[in-house]
Amino acid sequence: MSRKNLITALCIFILLSGSVKAETTVKPLNVKAETTVANMDMVIKDNFIKSKYASAENRFIQSNVKASYDDFNDLINKASHDDYVFLLYGIKMAEYGMFDLADKLIHRLDDNNFTAAYVKDMKRFYYPSSMLNQKDIIYLSDAYSNIVYNNMALETTSELVNTVIAEESDFKNYLIALGYYKTNNLQQALKYINNAIKENDLNVNYLCLKAKILADSKKSSQALKVLSEIKKVPFLTTDFQHKIRSAEEYVLYKTSKAEPLKDYHLAYYYHLQGKSLLATKVLQSAILTSKQYSPQIFALLGRIYYENDEPVKAEDFVSRAYREDHDNYIAVLTLADINYDNRKYEESLKYYKKAKKMTKDTYPQVGIAKSYLAMEQTKKAKKIYEKLLKKNKTNEDLLVESLKVLPQRVDYYLPRVASIDLSNNDIWLGLAGHAIKDGNYNMASTYLNNSYYIDENNFKYYYYLSLILRAKGEDDLAEKSLIRCADINADYASKIREYGN
Repeated sequence: MSRKNLITALCIFILLSGSVKAETTVKPLNVKAETTVANMDMVIKDNFIKSKYASAENRFIQSNVKASYDDFNDLINKASHDDYVFLLYGIKMAEYGMFDLADKLIHRLDDNNFTAAYVKDMKRFYYPSSMLNQKDIIYLSDAYSNIVYNNMALETTSELVNTVIAEESDFKNYLIALGYYKTNNLQQALKYINNAIKENDLNVNYLCLKAKILADSKKSSQALKVLSEIKKVPFLTTDFQHKIRSAEEYVLYKTSKAEPLKDYHLAYYYHLQGKSLLATKVLQSAILTSKQYSPQIFALLGRIYYENDEPVKAEDFVSRAYREDHDNYIAVLTLADINYDNRKYEESLKYYKKAKKMTKDTYPQVGIAKSYLAMEQTKKAKKIYEKLLKKNKTNEDLLVESLKVLPQRVDYYLPRVASIDLSNNDIWLGLAGHAIKDGNYNMASTYLNNSYYIDENNFKYYYYLSLILRAKGEDDLAEKSLIRCADINADYASKIREYGN
């Protein structure tokens, strides 16, 4: 089961298992056209932030960097306080080299569990060794824009090398290395990335570029050595773990000797970049040229289909992989997931146990526990979860699934999940549901604001909003929100129970 699906069930569980009084019958909602919305204040705030960010982003890509900088600064100054939004855009500003603006956002964050891990990961991935002045930041950000987005790497790199602006900055050396890399001058790229790392050996983005340069230079052993160092850095958040996995697959693509393996890692890299269609095309082409590596190719193809909610295709390909190689981890794990989704729990248990023997990863053990729970062997499931939680309290799947047998830990585990995966909308909805259950409507509204930024058309958002509005005595607005919920998903609206005080 995908992470999204498993947390969706949790959101409903939180409300239905709490102390909020439920009516005895389900009341289907009558859908009717409405010209107003229940959350107009949120719509206005959201439109301002997204339109301002879109303007800043477009201007940056078009190399109108000073105007982009001003837009980002305006967003910071005028946006209502919201840790999720500040972190989301702070990371983007750091990526673009606008470190002073990212720092400005960081200083507006609340000091809480939601922000600490992201701030730490953002700084160790992007930040230079010392802060630059605004003039140098805008100059170097403009260089980044031209190198990455405007096909001006050659001219921009030459200018950077020949100017004294920001002469002592490790970030400038990184940009020169990036420019040389983009123009395939790998020898000079390596020289300047080494300069950057010498000045700032804590910046993981610099190490990622060095690994790519070495891999493209066919210095495989050196590239893999740098990759090994990168993987030792303890990133906690899913966003930055994802960046490391992407860098790993790129290096493996460049350093693999067999063409089918190169295709395998290239496809994995595309998949991690959100280009799953391109990944499947690479793998389908590789199938025609490779018999020796067909189990790996079939398995990865099946996994990609599974993660993109195409279970029939997924099962077809991973079954073919498993027939050819019973020890292919991806095939075994995906078969376990598919059987669990199909409620064939004895089969899922068998495959999860087999997968557990192949890896140190926690995921198969979580699968074993949830299979036992589905088979109503609660004691076994609880024992596994408690054992796993003693050693690993930052695994998202483990934290979420364990709440099914340890619901009393929801106050601790849901915020912990949010702190490592801020863009997980279902977690914010789960937190909102739990806050509503406790009658903490102000906190619930904060969580719902985050949800709205992520997906303004999520039907559960409107249902939870209706509960808050009803608790505040705003029955007309609560009804509008319920109607919006039913507009988006009538089945959910008809099945979920209404709550009152």
